[in-house]
Amino acid sequence: MTIKTSSRATSAIDNMIRIARLIILTVVSILQAHSVLSAQTGDPGREVLWYRSPAPIWDHALPVGNGRLGAMIFGGSNAGPNNGDQQDAARNAPLLNGSQTFAGDEHIQLNESSLWRGSRANRLNPCARESVPQIRKLLLDSRGLDGSKISEAEELARVCMIGIPAGMPGYSTLGDLYLHSSDRGAVTGYRRQLDLETGVVRVTYAMNGIHFTREVFASVPDEVIAVRLSADRKGAIGFRASMDRPADFTVHAKRQNTLILREGPDHKDQIRFAGEVLFLPGGGSVRAHGAEIEIRAADAVTILIAAATDFKGGPFAGGDPEAQCESTLARAKTRSAKELLARQEASYQPLYRRMSLHLGSGGIEDLATDERVKRVSEGADDLGLQELYFQFARYLLISSSRPDGLPANLQGIWASGIDNPWGSKWTININTEMNYWLAEPAGLGESTLPLINLIDMVRTAASGTGTQVARDYYGAHGFVIHHNTDLWGDADPIDGYRWGIWPMGGAWLSLHAWDHYAFTLDKGFLRDRAWPILHDASLFFLDYLVDDGSGYLVTGPSLSPENRYRLPDGTEHSLTVGPTMDIEIVRELFTRTIDAGRILGEDPAFLGRLEGARNKLPAFAIGKLGQLQEWQRDYDEPEPGHRHISHLWALFPGTQISLERTPDLAAAARVTLDRRLAYGGGQTGWSRAWVVNFWDHLHDGKQAYDSLQVMIRQSTFPNLMDTHPPGVFQIDGNLGAANGMLEALVQSHWMPDAAEIELLPALPEQWVDGSLEGIRVRGGADIDVRWKSGKIASMELRAQSESAFRLIPPAGQSVSEIRTSQGQSLSARQDGVLLTKPGTAYRIAFR
Repeated sequence: MTIKTSSRATSAIDNMIRIARLIILTVVSILQAHSVLSAQTGDPGREVLWYRSPAPIWDHALPVGNGRLGAMIFGGSNAGPNNGDQQDAARNAPLLNGSQTFAGDEHIQLNESSLWRGSRANRLNPCARESVPQIRKLLLDSRGLDGSKISEAEELARVCMIGIPAGMPGYSTLGDLYLHSSDRGAVTGYRRQLDLETGVVRVTYAMNGIHFTREVFASVPDEVIAVRLSADRKGAIGFRASMDRPADFTVHAKRQNTLILREGPDHKDQIRFAGEVLFLPGGGSVRAHGAEIEIRAADAVTILIAAATDFKGGPFAGGDPEAQCESTLARAKTRSAKELLARQEASYQPLYRRMSLHLGSGGIEDLATDERVKRVSEGADDLGLQELYFQFARYLLISSSRPDGLPANLQGIWASGIDNPWGSKWTININTEMNYWLAEPAGLGESTLPLINLIDMVRTAASGTGTQVARDYYGAHGFVIHHNTDLWGDADPIDGYRWGIWPMGGAWLSLHAWDHYAFTLDKGFLRDRAWPILHDASLFFLDYLVDDGSGYLVTGPSLSPENRYRLPDGTEHSLTVGPTMDIEIVRELFTRTIDAGRILGEDPAFLGRLEGARNKLPAFAIGKLGQLQEWQRDYDEPEPGHRHISHLWALFPGTQISLERTPDLAAAARVTLDRRLAYGGGQTGWSRAWVVNFWDHLHDGKQAYDSLQVMIRQSTFPNLMDTHPPGVFQIDGNLGAANGMLEALVQSHWMPDAAEIELLPALPEQWVDGSLEGIRVRGGADIDVRWKSGKIASMELRAQSESAFRLIPPAGQSVSEIRTSQGQSLSARQDGVLLTKPGTAYRIAFR
């Protein structure tokens, strides 16, 4: 049927069509505008930390870093003299309600990884060589019971072994940058966030009817911290910029658009430094006013921050720090902010995206991150927050430890003081090693390389004192490091005999070189990097170990890190011979050196010496309470809840105690752990993180999960950074706890015939469903695993080299089928070992 219409009707229809089109275009425009805003502000997501207000103090600020430069972004600035930098709870209490913090301003605290106090110096104690044999004899003669002899040994160690001066130089802040807005008004719609997927901190808010955005990121390829300020109205951006430092600094302007922060006039015989900030406005004007830079009526502003020191060593070439900054900024300013970000994302995202973790449902992304932390602290579960915590730890490691830089120190690279807690050094009686447990399994093996470089720096005579201390203190070959080292590779005992007389730091660090090989099977690395380290560390102990009078070889003088024992006469002491942790580390070191030597075909005579010495090490002992003994004698403990649980090293990260192979020792380890916790142990972030890993290796998912919750409840700042009493940041807790999350799901063990992969060994009931993609395992493979109702639902193994694996599924499950990604069906050997070829993916089904 044909319908005829009049011209008037046709016109009406045309108008209706035009109106409909306008409505559609309007809706589309609104949707497009919304998507642009979402791109700018970021939706609440699984991998975004976000907040409704600025950070009034450092503990709430958000970190960015490129391995050498670090920055803490506050998203606002305090009006009073307290800028919030110092981690002092009493001093900061008046700031916490946010009333002194203006969101229209910005405060960025800055670090450069080679900026340490002090300089290279010979601090070795000149009477150590003649005193060590006397100290050792006193300890051996005491038989561990004569308090007077032990006290005499401790006094001699205090006077003749501790370095002069007793403390090491520490890591320092570069300083602070402030942007003080020219406008003042009520701020609405505020949001501050860190997107872990991009590494960008973004602040958005409205003021006086204008929407403002600030974005900050750290660039690896361009070696700057980049800041981008924008607004939705032209000419709306104006501010005055200034810089300062807690002490020892000068600031001046240059070329009307640059601020330069330098060391102060009294800065003598120390590392010289410079921080240089370049302001590049789009539109408007820029000019200097004394030691400040003023921006007026700009449409947008790009700020580039460079920093350098004149330290020469390791990856640093030295030279004039200001000239280094000028060169860096000259290159960076040729690129737009968009280009800088694209280059950084191309560097960062391939690392970050190697791994994903999903723990089922339970995330509450519409709550701000600090609100979620508070909710957990009140007893709730939040699986999404746990995922976020895990990926945040990976972000921190990527941002603080790059292959061509220094390793992460006690605070990674983020430290706000001239003097920071414990000097923010490399403390290597647990903390530095914990920083790197996560690196290999989390797909960040490159992050381990700065740690290997540090070992080489300390053991090389031109750059460190590891060989000199071995020779001049102990008359030994090889190298030694005690419980701390610094930028100059110092290896001597420091702080006092109760802490410093512990010669095991170099040995423990050396095992990370072995582990990098175990995860990669990179034989070139094993030959060129790991073997020299393992060889020289073992060589030291061949000379250093001493017969205890009953045929056993023991260490000494030494101690169980930072702990004391009580004699029957009531006296308390630290120094001893053969503490359990020492023997565990030496045994592991000799074993891995033998393994490496056999793989490489090294000198059989040397390997035979190691085997002979290993066979003479004391066995483990179980004490009267059923616990694993911490010392060779079953002493009473003055602090049964001590934060260090060093004698469980053989359970983790060592490999000498396991439920399967040494059930009696595993039971004794459990008694030890229960007792420590019952007496209040695990109250520091790093200590509780170690507890999580211990429970994983005892296959107790409930206890591991409970300890992870304790981490978040009592040892986590609102910005998810780990806190150590009395409320200061240490990165080790973040990285150690994140590793504990992985160890609950997958554990791998290097064996000469086939690497073992344990699946879901300590799965908490709260994680009954989930998936893990991209975990690296010993033996040189990556795996993806998905589980449902506590059982493996699917698994894929991608071999990086020709290798062999023994799969250990959860109880009640077994392998039902193995197929390559090309569909070829395979069978494991009769002993259950799967042989793999490089570049091949294996899909494994379970019944």
